[in-house]
Amino acid sequence: MTLKSFLRFAILSLLLPVLLQTSFAQARIGTVQGTVKDPTGALVPNAKVIISQPVTGYNQTTQTDQQGSFKLVNVPFNTYKVRAEAPDFQPAEQSIDLESNIPANVDFSLPLAGATADVTVTADNSAILETDRTSSDTDLSQSLLERPLGAAPSRAIESMVATTPGFVTDDNGRMHPRGSESQVQYVVDGVPVTDNMSAIFSTSLDARTLRSVEVLTGGIPAEFGDKLAGVINVNTRSGLEGPTQGGLSFSGGSFSTGEISADFATHTRRFGFLANLSASTSQRYLDPPTLGNFHNFGRSGKGFFRLDYQFDGNNTLRGVFTFGGSNFQVPNRFAQELAGQDERQKLRDNSENISYQHIFSPNAIAQFAFFHRGSEARLTSNAASTPVAAFQNRTLSNYGGLGSLTLTRGKHNIKFGGQVTVTPLNEHFSFYPTVHFNDLVDENGNVFANPVNNFNVANPFVFSGQKTGRTLSAYVQDRFAIAKNLTLDLGIRYDNYKLLVSEQALSPRLAIAYFIPKTQTTLHASYNRFFQPPPTENLLLASSAAASAISPLAVIRGVTTIKPILPDKEHVFEIGVQQMLSRYVRANTTLYQKRIQNFSDKDQFFETGVVFPIAISSGRVTGEELKLDSIDIRGFRGSLSFANAHAYGVTPISGGLFLGENPQALQVQGVKFDADHDQRNEAQFQLSYNHRPSGIYAIFSGRYDSGVPTDVEPGTTLAQFVAAGFDPRLYNEIDFQRSRVRPRTIFDFSLGADLRRTERFSLNLQFDVQNLTNQLFLYNFESVFSGTHVGYPRMFSGKLALRFK
Repeated sequence: MTLKSFLRFAILSLLLPVLLQTSFAQARIGTVQGTVKDPTGALVPNAKVIISQPVTGYNQTTQTDQQGSFKLVNVPFNTYKVRAEAPDFQPAEQSIDLESNIPANVDFSLPLAGATADVTVTADNSAILETDRTSSDTDLSQSLLERPLGAAPSRAIESMVATTPGFVTDDNGRMHPRGSESQVQYVVDGVPVTDNMSAIFSTSLDARTLRSVEVLTGGIPAEFGDKLAGVINVNTRSGLEGPTQGGLSFSGGSFSTGEISADFATHTRRFGFLANLSASTSQRYLDPPTLGNFHNFGRSGKGFFRLDYQFDGNNTLRGVFTFGGSNFQVPNRFAQELAGQDERQKLRDNSENISYQHIFSPNAIAQFAFFHRGSEARLTSNAASTPVAAFQNRTLSNYGGLGSLTLTRGKHNIKFGGQVTVTPLNEHFSFYPTVHFNDLVDENGNVFANPVNNFNVANPFVFSGQKTGRTLSAYVQDRFAIAKNLTLDLGIRYDNYKLLVSEQALSPRLAIAYFIPKTQTTLHASYNRFFQPPPTENLLLASSAAASAISPLAVIRGVTTIKPILPDKEHVFEIGVQQMLSRYVRANTTLYQKRIQNFSDKDQFFETGVVFPIAISSGRVTGEELKLDSIDIRGFRGSLSFANAHAYGVTPISGGLFLGENPQALQVQGVKFDADHDQRNEAQFQLSYNHRPSGIYAIFSGRYDSGVPTDVEPGTTLAQFVAAGFDPRLYNEIDFQRSRVRPRTIFDFSLGADLRRTERFSLNLQFDVQNLTNQLFLYNFESVFSGTHVGYPRMFSGKLALRFK
């Protein structure tokens, strides 16, 4: 399917409902509190208070206490409708813009019920249009979080985040936001996690433990540092939010994929507790390099615990604890399967953070957190492995503390903060070749012996390294209205980084928004400077003399030069418009450009799943994004997005572990090349329908990807392709003239129902089909940095969920 036909199909699907109608720390969460009174000023106990966001579908409900007071906690920054209702009174509704950790006060006076029991609320876009929006942010819909797709819901968070415009999907859950190579960080309840959380590095978050997900891609506030191409700000569920409740979930599907999960939440007046446990297994654990799906069994498990304690109205303590692990086989190519290769990986991770919040006054709040995260990765091989037998035992830790102080002074919302992080690294890696590697040839035809052939089972390549790094950061930012409808975000951040190199940087952040009431338009623009330390996974080896000594470039030049992997430094410019197209539909349009020094990328070591960081001398990314969102229209809700981008790098390249590759691209300076994740066009849509009386719902979605570059010879024939050892069925999935994998269009469909709904019990059943048309596709093919990975075929799955209160 072409891009043009995909967009036509998506637009027609999204028009259907219209036609039928004619921080803690860095946490971007807040509290909404207030009172409900009657016309005489008397307090109304047991009144129902509901906060809702029309675009994302977020909602939270509470009741007033005997003093008529209410408090809604754990509410992500956004625009909302807050509604109060009680028997014998007419309901009342207000709009709010929650953009600070300082509690927002909302008080209601309910009119007595008269001849008309219902109040009429006039059309109001205040909770839809973001009149002071200075950044590019996407709030994931509640239907995505509550109804994850596939037979292993606990591994679905990456596909959810990738619905953000400008995210290029890659193998094994890897994501490339706005032309960057996996420069993504999760901020979990205000604590940043900068480790790579895709399947080949660690266990990911379970979407069912998340209350909200906000994805920031532009206009990033100064409070955020490190990996900044995509900041995934997640707000986890709290036991304080609702009554005692729990659930069991069972799922199964294609490739013998199955999962079981359980959760429980409860609270007292001051204490909240929430736990979630899950375990999954699959015969297609990773995206394989062939259609055969050889040697691809895996299993994983994870646990999540959150504890909240409110000492009083001004002091709150919170702890979040996680653990996870996975054991899986590394998929084989056909020749490796015949040879009997048996490579396996074992991953383990755990994290702990404790946060404290103190409210000094209605205008001042302080927050502190102490955190630790540890991870371990092991790779084993057998003697039949080919072309190399590789072994790894790597550990990585992060621990430290952070804090912030938020003040409101007149129109100013000022935030100061800092963070210290200590990062111990421990790497052990070895390999030996099991086949003869070709000699190296330079551009003049000179032949050099390949040093890889000097190693064997009795004399393997061995690297062992330990190093502890640290990062100190501080920032100040101010958000204020400098005139009516004109909002300014100013900030500056200081980072002092020390590991293999020592560098420091000042990063100014500037963003502005202007609202035009007459046309219901918000204009915004920003400039950000990013300072992004290199990825820590396998950093020691990639920067070592041992790796440099066996690189093709070192052999040909006869000189071993150690080039450290330097921090990625970027100047990012952005302009955008948010526009109401009707009372139901909102549009966002953004243009951006990144000017990059030390463009961060990664090099995959054959099919092992071991990835080494590299730095490209310089690069540039330019792009445009468009997204349409609709609110609920008689049960229908939809979104449509399109992104266009071009990402390229300029040699030379440092880092990585290259064995026997053609060195010419590495040794020549100033060569411009498309990044391995450069994808020009991407489009997505999602249409959901929820029939509330019956509990039946359906979700239909689609995604178009134009394809990434591949390292193939133009004009390659089918015979030559097969002679090189590749499956002939993959030949038509490559555009040899453009040197890219061919475009793909993937549709997914879900149908579910709440079969039984009572006050204390519910039963949900859901059926999913992924890749509805069973389209064969490639994520990448023989990429120098990423290898080859085949996408998933049509897959069926079903889930049964029981919940109790």
